[in-house]
Amino acid sequence: MTGAMRLLFVDDDADIRTIVTLALGLDPMIALVAVGTPDEAIALVASAPSFDAALLDVSMPAMDGPALRAALRAIMPDLPVIFMTAHSRAHELAALRAVGAVGVIVKPFDPLTLGAQIRDLLH
Repeated sequence: MTGAMRLLFVDDDADIRTIVTLALGLDPMIALVAVGTPDEAIALVASAPSFDAALLDVSMPAMDGPALRAALRAIMPDLPVIFMTAHSRAHELAALRAVGAVGVIVKPFDPLTLGAQIRDLLH
């Protein structure tokens, strides 16, 4: 891949979106597009299916992360997905990987290493 990786980030928590946006804004290898709802994400991907990966919150009110992953993959079948969750029990993380996640980032995360962590999961 040449240039910055286009990463779609979906989280209903505005504070988390701000933290991730600020953290990844310092990373020249990632071009972040952040939205607050699954519906926004689906519309965005449907209108411009040009993302290299997606970072999805697991717990959102209207649609959870695994359901959103399925909806996005219906549009972009090869879209790699990383989940972000506050749940860190082994069986919960294994369940997320079982639905096709390339990785899971557990909250709280270190904003200073988030970009490197995302790149590591995608390679």
